[in-house]
Amino acid sequence: MITNYHTHTSFCDGQAEPKLYAEAAVNQRMNSLGFSAHAPIHFPTHWAIKTEQLSDYHNEIHRLKREYEGQLDIYCGLEADFFPEVFSKVNALYSGYKWDYIIGSVHFIGIRPNGQHWCIDGSRNEFLDGWREITDNHPLQPIRMFFDITRQMVREMKPDVIGHLDKIKMQHRPDCMVADTHPFFQEQLMSTLEEIAATDCIVEINTRGIYKKHTDDYFPAKATVAEMKKMKIPVTVSSDAHSPEEIDFYIQQAKTMLLEAGYRTVMIFKDGKWEETEIVV
Repeated sequence: MITNYHTHTSFCDGQAEPKLYAEAAVNQRMNSLGFSAHAPIHFPTHWAIKTEQLSDYHNEIHRLKREYEGQLDIYCGLEADFFPEVFSKVNALYSGYKWDYIIGSVHFIGIRPNGQHWCIDGSRNEFLDGWREITDNHPLQPIRMFFDITRQMVREMKPDVIGHLDKIKMQHRPDCMVADTHPFFQEQLMSTLEEIAATDCIVEINTRGIYKKHTDDYFPAKATVAEMKKMKIPVTVSSDAHSPEEIDFYIQQAKTMLLEAGYRTVMIFKDGKWEETEIVV
């Protein structure tokens, strides 16, 4: 079974209209495709869907559900950012709709002196500017901030899926932030996994870091996945596609990695709920 629940289209920062992704999924013999536009946030950005576009997005994905019925299961979700100080305000921007699922992700971890939010998923220079201004060049502080917010997201947002759990590792450089193998990074990560294990949240195995060459490992890393298996944390696999050709990138390789880590099942979305299914490569 080939599925992908993390997909971005031209409604946010993706490169094509939703129908082209659905066509690609049918051509790739995928079983289901979930769309996950970046949810609206409370400041201007070029990559999140605008609140006034939500209705069009919701209607178009549901129209595709009907069009491809019997060929492809299509789902309508969001990837929502978590801002601790204004969670209820931001949540209100998109809570008026019925979504199949919500992926909770952390892309911002602080506010710079100029009032801009510090993004950990943008350009290298943007990250370094925030690192200097907010942490005074501290090699551990970005990691603490990232995982503090992630843990709070797990407790307060309680998303269906945790997106790219350790994504901040993509900003590692020897002259800046420590690597994900550093004891402090591992301590923060394990503390976060313990909180996740106490919930019903699913952790996404996100393949985008590999095929975009942001990192040489998955989000989260293979070693982390082995620890997650011990903690009985459920997983799903997605490619975080931003173009139609990316919808199945490294999906099968990620399943092989899961089998090597001891997983025998992944979570899929079916008939309005998440359920376990056997991993087939």
